Order: sequence, then structure tokens, then C-alpha cells
Amino acid sequence: MNKLVSLLIVISLSACYYDNEEELYPNLDCTTKTISFSSDISPIINTKCATTGCHVQGGSGSGIFENYNQIKAKVDNGSFRNRVIIQKDMPPSSSLTNCQITYIEQWINNGAPNN
Repeated sequence: MNKLVSLLIVISLSACYYDNEEELYPNLDCTTKTISFSSDISPIINTKCATTGCHVQGGSGSGIFENYNQIKAKVDNGSFRNRVIIQKDMPPSSSLTNCQITYIEQWINNGAPNN
């Protein structure tokens, strides 16, 4: 009986893993892509930042990220870069991938255009 329980534990543990974009696609080159606010940056913010209880109306986050102008204000005052790229403590609930951070950094370095 102990062997059966041990076997079941080993099988169940070996079946669990975390899908990490960089591990699944190690040759993903995210630095050569032309970055667009509407197709690249906005989806990241909508799924990672502008979520219930955070950077939305009535949320606890410092600022609302529901449109370009709201996000651009935080980019312009430096707080967006500081929290997302330098300190990397945003978003607190789930980390951004290296590629997502690269996209955001490249977008900011390009002047954070509304494209």
C-alpha cells in the first residue's frame, strides 16, 4: 500500500509544471519587433494592471490605467518605468515575462506613442 501511495505522489508531482514563455520558446526574439500601444502594450496592461481591485476605477492602485492618457501620465512622471522596469514590483500578483518587460521598455524608449 505504501508503494502505491508513493507512486501516486510521484506521478502527480511530475505532472505539474509552470508554463513559462521563455522556457517554452527560448529563441523568442522580442527586441526586434515594432512595438504598438494598441496591439502590444494595452493588452499587457489590461490583463496584468487594469484588473479588479488595482488600476481601475475604485481600485487600490496608484492611478487608473483604463486608457492611453492615464497610462501616459504615469510614463511621463517616471513612476511607470520605475515600478515596472526598474523595481519590477508591478504587477504584484503575477510577474511580467521578460519579453513583456522588453516591450514596455522599448515602447517607453520610443516616446510611448499612442499607436
